[in-house]
Amino acid sequence: MTILEDAESFARIRNADIPFCKSIVFRLKSVGVGDEKILCAAYLQNAGSNFEEIFERFGREVAIIVASIAKDKSLPKAAQDEQYVKQLQNAPWESVLVKLCEISANMKFIKESDMSRTKRTKLLKQNMHHLNILRKQIVENRARTPGIEKLLDGVNETLLYFKQRPLSI
Repeated sequence: MTILEDAESFARIRNADIPFCKSIVFRLKSVGVGDEKILCAAYLQNAGSNFEEIFERFGREVAIIVASIAKDKSLPKAAQDEQYVKQLQNAPWESVLVKLCEISANMKFIKESDMSRTKRTKLLKQNMHHLNILRKQIVENRARTPGIEKLLDGVNETLLYFKQRPLSI
């Protein structure tokens, strides 16, 4: 079993949303990411595991990628959000890529969903907030991942569809 298959299996056991995880992996591959450790993180970020668990099973690099884009659920909600902003601002590029692909997948889900307008607006704003936090890293590293433009175009297409201001990076 490859490390990627192991990550998918582990995520499945932990009740992660496997179709959603696969859409993140698909997006990562579409922008040229082939590193299995980064692809594993796409599955494991939704597995609800702690750093130690991931470190023991998948190694330090994967654990760091996942930890830098996972909220610390042990903190109160306000502290959770504050800590999460700091984590995203200091996340390594590999983590930013995974988060960007997650946001892209979320945008597609929002566009295709029949959820209420209120919930849709809330999710759009939440994803835009995270994108704005990642903006500096995206600008600094966009040349490292040329396919990233496709993701950003897709995000902007969804924003325009909902009459929101497009993201300019």
